[in-house]
Amino acid sequence: MASGGSIQYSGEVSATVDASGSRSSLQEILGAMSNIDALPEVSKSEMNPDGGHTFSVTFPTSMRDVPQLEVYLTEVPVYVSTVEHANMLDGFFRLEYDGEITEPIPIDADAFQMQMSLSDLSSIGNVLVTRSEGDDQDGYTWTIQFVSDENSGNLDDLIVHSDNVSTTGSIGGASVAIAAGGTDGSFIGGTFAITFGKFPVEI
Repeated sequence: MASGGSIQYSGEVSATVDASGSRSSLQEILGAMSNIDALPEVSKSEMNPDGGHTFSVTFPTSMRDVPQLEVYLTEVPVYVSTVEHANMLDGFFRLEYDGEITEPIPIDADAFQMQMSLSDLSSIGNVLVTRSEGDDQDGYTWTIQFVSDENSGNLDDLIVHSDNVSTTGSIGGASVAIAAGGTDGSFIGGTFAITFGKFPVEI
């Protein structure tokens, strides 16, 4: 699921280039390319038995899952491999309310998809849903407002079933979480008095 901008070519890279610390370093050369968001992290190994070095390049998370670098022209042997892909979210999850569970909801569901999935449950009336912009790993935040009388007052939190949420990288640990509590329903409380003539009546 690699994604990125247009093809760009870097400036010439010396066989003895430093990892970082100068304008001629590999970090600065890569960072000067217009389709790279910011300076990547670059490290350089000790000299290999064949006299060469191994460079490790980590691109900014804002670039998501990028295509592998390719060597354009070279006078020395250069090999490129991808050690770790970006950790992007994938799969689907379900939401449970009052014993009912939704059909699978895509991890990138838009506001309308989320609204329809919840409204399909007989225990939930009308809801209003908004969704945030996606983050660097395709993660979203949905804000759900219950607007039907049948779901009035303070409601129990939704229960998440996220066993089928996964990641494209080996880091793992993907899940869907509910911000417990939310905003409570609005209740009227207190006392008031009704006055008829000279005799107030406490209610």
